[in-house]
Amino acid sequence: MVALAAASALVTAVLGAAGPASAASPGTETASAQVASGEGWTVTRGAAGYTVSLRLGSPLPIRDDMPELVADGLDLGPAAESADGRTLTATTTDPAVAKASSIAWQWSTGGSSTATGPASLPSAADQLAAQRRTLAKGGKNGHPSPYHPGGNGNTPADPTTVGHGSYTVADYDFGAQSIALADIGGIRGELEGRIYVPTDHRPHPLVIFLHGRHSSCYNTTTLKGASGWPCPAGTTPILSYAGYDGAGEALAAAGYTVVSISANAINANDNQRSPDDGAGTRGKLVLDTLTMLKAVNAGHSVSYHDDVTGQDVDFDQALAAGRSTYPEGTMTARQFAGSLDFDSIGLMGHSRGGEGVVTAATLNEGLPHPWAIKSVFALAPIDFTRVTLPDVITTTLLPYCDGDVSDQQGQHFYADSRDGTFADDVQRSDIWVMGTDHDFYNTSWTPPYPGASDDWSQADDPVCGTSATALASGQNIRLTAAQQYQVGSAYIAGFFESSLGHQAAFQGMFDGSGTEPPSVAGYADVRTVAQQPASTRSDITTFQSASPQVTATGDVTATVCANKYGRTVPEPLPDCTLPGSTLTNQQVPYWTPANYAPNVPLNPMTHVTWTGTGGGVAVSVPARQRDVSRYDEMTFDMSPDESVASATDMTLTVTDTSGRHWSQPVSALNPWAVTRMPASTSNRLGKIVLQQVHVPTSTLRRAGLDLHRLASFRFTPVGAAGGTYLSDLSFDTPSMGTPHSHSRPTVNVDSTSAEEGSGPSTAKVAVYLSRPSTVPVTTYLTVLGATTGALGPVMSQVTFHPGSTCVAVPFPITGDTLPGAAPSTAFKTAVSVSTNAVLGANDFATITVREDDGTTGTTPPIPPVGPQGDVCAPHRIPTHH
Repeated sequence: MVALAAASALVTAVLGAAGPASAASPGTETASAQVASGEGWTVTRGAAGYTVSLRLGSPLPIRDDMPELVADGLDLGPAAESADGRTLTATTTDPAVAKASSIAWQWSTGGSSTATGPASLPSAADQLAAQRRTLAKGGKNGHPSPYHPGGNGNTPADPTTVGHGSYTVADYDFGAQSIALADIGGIRGELEGRIYVPTDHRPHPLVIFLHGRHSSCYNTTTLKGASGWPCPAGTTPILSYAGYDGAGEALAAAGYTVVSISANAINANDNQRSPDDGAGTRGKLVLDTLTMLKAVNAGHSVSYHDDVTGQDVDFDQALAAGRSTYPEGTMTARQFAGSLDFDSIGLMGHSRGGEGVVTAATLNEGLPHPWAIKSVFALAPIDFTRVTLPDVITTTLLPYCDGDVSDQQGQHFYADSRDGTFADDVQRSDIWVMGTDHDFYNTSWTPPYPGASDDWSQADDPVCGTSATALASGQNIRLTAAQQYQVGSAYIAGFFESSLGHQAAFQGMFDGSGTEPPSVAGYADVRTVAQQPASTRSDITTFQSASPQVTATGDVTATVCANKYGRTVPEPLPDCTLPGSTLTNQQVPYWTPANYAPNVPLNPMTHVTWTGTGGGVAVSVPARQRDVSRYDEMTFDMSPDESVASATDMTLTVTDTSGRHWSQPVSALNPWAVTRMPASTSNRLGKIVLQQVHVPTSTLRRAGLDLHRLASFRFTPVGAAGGTYLSDLSFDTPSMGTPHSHSRPTVNVDSTSAEEGSGPSTAKVAVYLSRPSTVPVTTYLTVLGATTGALGPVMSQVTFHPGSTCVAVPFPITGDTLPGAAPSTAFKTAVSVSTNAVLGANDFATITVREDDGTTGTTPPIPPVGPQGDVCAPHRIPTHH
């Protein structure tokens, strides 16, 4: 059932603040439903709210980010995009838009709506010289970079070394409209991609690559990106799937079959036709590709009908039609058969493809017989909904100079699934790569490839820019395009060689040890935060909730916090950002509101502040956890807060029950943990990012501590004033864990209809499970609409007790007695952040409110929908005794 007290209070607050729309709207309103307008934009009254529409002068650029509408500076949230990419619309219940004097749009991360990056690159020599200047100054942060927690830690081999085994590369193409795509308006798309397969005729672990959202085509005259699918006349497809050869060939040479799949049709239609902007469509395409590959691997005849050519295409014909630059005729269906091990599957997705492969892994767990997906690598991903992923080894790579997904929202994949969200046993990690942008991990998105540009649009930024001015700044951390591509290839290949192939030599690249492969050591600044599997970890405290274990004394305060300022639904915890904070979403990736879950609580931790050196934060060790002798290390996560200009410090003291202790400044353990991230005049940089501190248990043992009887930890300020964030104090032994995909219940939300009414009222929406769970399941429901004050998007936490399958969640309707422009108004609703169940295929739905006062346009009213019945009736599963 719903946390009813909170939900009822929220509904009361919304309804009480809203009142009748006619009273809150300007007195000049008449029978006309248009209540405000300007050049290219209108605000029209509808059932229970308003529709805001903006006409653009040119089609919306193709980016992984999402557009939002803004009314007089008020962010209205995600905007729906028209089929031609030139009209944006948003629905809101906020009466303030009826008085709007301007409507504009922006990217959801806060980036400029018009900024574009350079389409040419500086010379590699100039960039390398800039790197040397920055390193000579000790980096922007005043300490050598890169820093390695355990020394240099280079591996004796490199995951991108090619040549150990022979392999074949070929492209396949069943046709531009050969497969029905899920949940995207009934369109069809291409079944196309590139295969890298070892030639030793035995089953190999299978890795699927999925690229992100980029222009699907380019103009053959101007060499600029173009949209539409199939590609219009005068344009040709951009082969985004072909941009990961470095990792694909390295893995094939090491004994893995890799299939990099194309998603151009999805890119050309997702914002316009998909309720979740293509996440489910991409995830289902991955699963459909697995189905196709399994049939071919078993030697079955496989063919697909291409609606463009009207022809049926089998696998051999698809290989012949492929656009590969590799020699044709080197692979046939017969040669390919038997090459795949479906008991060992890994997924890599870039950008929206990152969200796509996470979605594929969650949809997989909703199947009666899931695929054996063992690991997921999300490269610069988006996470519009906040999906939680159990049972799968997961690494998220985050580029610090990302100019597209500049709020690094994909780190939610780590934050939302760790700390016992699920009863599983897998390693999870975040990898921050300094000096890299969003696009250059894919050669098809890197200049001089047609349609490519640098997504970091602020060319003169001293830290991340690539202009001559930026490179001469002495602060510049940008890697060359070749360096960035090598980092991506090494970490993608190393991840799957470690998670699927159990190559211990590469595990340290992902478990926080600081291991770097030789091909990137010396220039790559890679920072990893990892949480080890439950079986090899003991959490002393997560710092996520108030606990008698954690006490602050003297000049020190310790407050559990969550979220960024500006949430529009009352939260139980204070904001983690400081009062009066001006930090942007790009600067606080831990608390960046998700587009479709903007008010769902996010990433609690403990904020420690001090005004003097007296006192500290003490953490007592529960008696049952005092024996840490079996673990290899102690870890915790820390970052200076925004009050710290450059760096601060604390002393860590560990004490056993006999009073013996060991102390060390945190700066000596990991200088990044007490130092602000690189900053410039850009409001994208100076990010708050937790860094992981490692203390080997052997160090404590050598200091004379009894590791069977640890008693406490203490964090003591070094400076006179400062502030830090603390999270996840644990003992662990690094391990990849035991991934095991298994069928779980799915969480879904049902579409519903309701009457507008003449005043405030409530209706209900069904949130339901696909089948009963034996343990409690929680999720959050968001009904999107206005984003300010008590009218913020309605958000409720929903709890399913064991055996229950449906909860009817109330949501407010603001009715009126005036006609609207359309016969109904649709509000999008979504579920997110599930525990003990995964999000299902129906994680988005629509609440349709009927206009019962007539319409001002030519569209006739729709018939009454009548009172809502029992919205849960279709989802109750009978109990059989």
